[in-house]
Amino acid sequence: MFTGIITDIGVVVARAGGVFTIRSVYPAASIALGASIAHDGCCLTVTSLKAEGVGSTYTLDVSNETLGMTTLDAWQPGARINLERALKAGDELGGH
Repeated sequence: MFTGIITDIGVVVARAGGVFTIRSVYPAASIALGASIAHDGCCLTVTSLKAEGVGSTYTLDVSNETLGMTTLDAWQPGARINLERALKAGDELGGH
């Protein structure tokens, strides 16, 4: 579940077909493989992860169906995208 509150602006650093690499200020230690993160409102799963300074880079494997039904197919390296972490039990629901 997501609140709709954007918590970072990520950057697409690489793309190979449906595999995207994203750079974020989210610390790598706070992201688990398989974590759900909303990217421009589309919930996607982290498939690999690497610490990058205080932030991280991670990959997403996006299906052809998702590419065809969303705006993700227009993403190219350098694109800035809205990121939102999945809500956890006990998180504040502020901002609305």
